[in-house]
Amino acid sequence: MSALLHLFAAGQPSKVPLYVVGGLLAAWAVVLAAIGLSRPEFPGSPGRARGVMGLSGLLVVATMAAAVATASKPTKEEGREQPSGTTGAEQGSPPQGQLGGASGGGPPPASPRGAASGALRVAADPSGQIAYQQKSLNARAGKVTIQFTNQSPVPHDVTIAKGGRRIGGTREIIRSKTSATVALRPGTYTFYCSVDAHRQAGMQGMLTVA
Repeated sequence: MSALLHLFAAGQPSKVPLYVVGGLLAAWAVVLAAIGLSRPEFPGSPGRARGVMGLSGLLVVATMAAAVATASKPTKEEGREQPSGTTGAEQGSPPQGQLGGASGGGPPPASPRGAASGALRVAADPSGQIAYQQKSLNARAGKVTIQFTNQSPVPHDVTIAKGGRRIGGTREIIRSKTSATVALRPGTYTFYCSVDAHRQAGMQGMLTVA
């Protein structure tokens, strides 16, 4: 057995020994089945039974050893071989110290012209009083999104005006949320509710755009 393993281990092993030993094991199994069918008393004595079991075990072990010994192993050249170019995990990755195209630790790239400059969160008093929860707001110049929440049973909206000119605003809602986008230049604006006489009742505030 040791000589057989030594032969398999020398160089790149051939599959022929595995086929030979495997064929012997299969043939032995067929012979045992044929004898067992024709001679119910087989193997007869305990000595013969031990011999049959020993030979069967030897063939099984030899087959397993041949399978292990003839398994293909990568050569040293194959182990050192590296694919040309970068790997799939490296492709598309930014260089070390960079993230998203910006130098590590540096500021993010400026927003393209026309991108939203921020969001204004405005909420009506949920108890039903004619009032906003905010009295003053701040925003950056550009396109600003008004995010309005009205959980009260009274309808409200948010309207943006500068002087006597209406700039834009949200639709009228009740127990829901809505949003609207307006383009604002630097300056001071007024936001108010245009429903009925809510503005006259004090439902308004100041918006500063820088």
